[in-house]
Amino acid sequence: MSAGRDIRLRIQLAGGHSCEATLPEDAPELRALYAALAAPTPADELVQLPLDGGQSACSFRASQVVSIVSEPPVLVQPHTAEPAANLEQRQESAAHSRLRRARYLVIDDFLCPAEHQDMLLLATASEGNFTAGTVAGEHSEHRQNLVIASFGESAHAKLIQNRLLIWYPVLAKSLGVPVVAVGVVESQLTAARSRQFYKRHADVGPDCPRELSCIYYMHRQPRGFAGGELRFYDCVEQGGHSRPADTFEVVDAVSNRLVVFPSGEFHEATPVRCPSGEFADSRFAITTWLHRAARPDAEARFGWGHFCCGGVAPQFASTEGAAGSVW
Repeated sequence: MSAGRDIRLRIQLAGGHSCEATLPEDAPELRALYAALAAPTPADELVQLPLDGGQSACSFRASQVVSIVSEPPVLVQPHTAEPAANLEQRQESAAHSRLRRARYLVIDDFLCPAEHQDMLLLATASEGNFTAGTVAGEHSEHRQNLVIASFGESAHAKLIQNRLLIWYPVLAKSLGVPVVAVGVVESQLTAARSRQFYKRHADVGPDCPRELSCIYYMHRQPRGFAGGELRFYDCVEQGGHSRPADTFEVVDAVSNRLVVFPSGEFHEATPVRCPSGEFADSRFAITTWLHRAARPDAEARFGWGHFCCGGVAPQFASTEGAAGSVW
């Protein structure tokens, strides 16, 4: 399908009901509708379609979808039967693989209200400083958002970086990953406007020793966008290698929320829909990466003194949370 089209839909539901809506062709709801229609056993997740420019919505279970009429046509690639030999080989390979759930932490109210408001004011006032985000070796179809790459040198970035360094040992313990010597700390301020996204990826590479990825979300109230959620894909581990599974969990981009995960986890930012088109209604985020140091620094403390003094942040009053938990 070509990019940028709006798809007009007439959806026939069980019981003789119907619903009409117009969606961007990259909307996750559109994919969910056709996935439910094509699946041998229909999914039973809730589908919510925006109507009247987001002023109202039509909600129903995916299993209720009977037929879809679209204009222009939406073509779905049919599934073909897999040869028996290939199926047996894949089943044998699967027997030696392990499916692991995505590891992440969700920490709400990460900053105090004054700090949060200061971060948001900086983001909304910096429209002229943003440039198109890029990924080395990837086309624009992989990532479309706006960034301030030099944000890491600002006082606002240092506030978040220092707090993460203080909390780093507890974050690593809660995620079940080893505490390592931290070297480079990298930050970006990003804005995602209407139809912008970041497809499935991991934050590590051969020359990129990132250990933890930390995404701090902010937006003005009331929220002027929909979508933009963070998807965490389960991981298939096999023979020392890993790849994303088809299953995933979704974390909403709630203002003043911090999401922390090992940088090797596969994740995706879903497309944003912003009816007003105003820059201030974008989904803003500050992404901070903690890198593994090439050589441990004997003088580094990584915030241990903070914990020894007993001043544990209130979000870490209990460290019994498992990966994927919300604190």
